[in-house]
Amino acid sequence: MKKTLLTLSLAIATIFASAQCTPDSQFSAPGIYPDSVTGLSSAYVGQAYNEIITIITPLDTTVLYNGIPIAVTIQTIELTSVAGLPASFSYDCEAGNCTFAGGATSCAILSSPSPDVSELGSHQIIMNTTTTADAGIGIPITQDDVIDYYYIEVLNGTTSTLNQFNDLTFELKGVFPNPAVNNAKIQFISGTPEAVTFKVYNLLGEEIESQFINSQRGVNTIIVNTTSYSEGIYLYSINNGKEVLTKRMIIKN
Repeated sequence: MKKTLLTLSLAIATIFASAQCTPDSQFSAPGIYPDSVTGLSSAYVGQAYNEIITIITPLDTTVLYNGIPIAVTIQTIELTSVAGLPASFSYDCEAGNCTFAGGATSCAILSSPSPDVSELGSHQIIMNTTTTADAGIGIPITQDDVIDYYYIEVLNGTTSTLNQFNDLTFELKGVFPNPAVNNAKIQFISGTPEAVTFKVYNLLGEEIESQFINSQRGVNTIIVNTTSYSEGIYLYSINNGKEVLTKRMIIKN
């Protein structure tokens, strides 16, 4: 069985929770709130983070079963595992076992006692869910899904938000630290595995470094050894053959 659209299965990708929470009563349609467009509230390095998330599981949906679309009743959607969260972030579910009944409203909390500078950068979140549904054939139908298109970005002195990417995403992130001393961590988000060229230029336009990278889907990290660089401002770019993205970094010795 392959689902055509189990909206809540992807929504459960954002269930990071605590047993002590109250769903927001302003929401009634199936979904996750705040959604990925609205994003989560700000989090700051060195300050506690606590975000309540409301989850409304749909009661039914349409799936493809042996190539035929059929209506099914959702019994449960279970979040079975979460990987990739920054070290200080944690989740726990209201029900205690992260299993959400079809048609039910619940809530969750994503929290961190104090994000620190070691968590700076983008962190791809890999979630596994199991959906159990009744298709009227006498036995439950189950499907396991992997949700891999969310990431948390932790920035120093600004916000940490839940972000989403798709197959068309190609996004260059900032450098950490900036100014960089000895080493610089540069990340980019790619919606699909693809060949990417990474380059560094000085302000005269001279190429200082070039790397060919076979990127993976999601968050990609490049570590640049800057010990041979002179102090100053440099431009770094990535090129996937369709787009060229450029940002600036400062090097200190």
